[in-house]
Amino acid sequence: MADAEQREQHNHGSGTFVGGDVHGGLWQVFLPPYGKNATSSDPAPRKRQPEQDDEAEDDYEGRLAYLLVSAWIGVSAGLVVVYAVMGRPWTDHQPTPGIAARIGVGLVALYLCLAMAASFFARLAQVFELWSEQCAITATQSRGRLIAKPPASMSRAMAGLTAAAALAAELLASLFGWSSFGGKVAQRAHVARLNADANATSARAATKRPKA
Repeated sequence: MADAEQREQHNHGSGTFVGGDVHGGLWQVFLPPYGKNATSSDPAPRKRQPEQDDEAEDDYEGRLAYLLVSAWIGVSAGLVVVYAVMGRPWTDHQPTPGIAARIGVGLVALYLCLAMAASFFARLAQVFELWSEQCAITATQSRGRLIAKPPASMSRAMAGLTAAAALAAELLASLFGWSSFGGKVAQRAHVARLNADANATSARAATKRPKA
């Protein structure tokens, strides 16, 4: 019988010692090998850019609450604009406001209504983006191209809705381009559109991977 095979030991830095080699920290033993060291041929789900992780996670917190609040404020401001245009009193116990008051209040309400509409569409783009991400993850984790097609199609559809909502947000935000509010809303919509497009690309790749 031949002598036992000799293994050359490679120790480079600290880490877990397995079979003669150092394989990184102990945490890597318990986590799946995602990332550049992954051995799986399945396409990995899209991840947000590392330099934007903390900021992006904070911006996505409470997105549904912001969506509802901006919609409520926008609708309320829109009603004030209608009242100002029609010349109706603000309450049943007040006289009809003068033309100067109607113009002043109407302009302020219109400004607020457009700002809330821009914020609403930007948050709506985020909601569609995260939906597209979940569909893309489902597609990439599916064991077969046929099974991956329905969630991949949904991811692409959500990416299209994200692009539409982001475009509306960016157009409205351009009216406030002189302020930090306009820039923040436009950036939020732009990032959501890019992420949704990456989700759709990842999902599409899952439907074209070779059969096992």
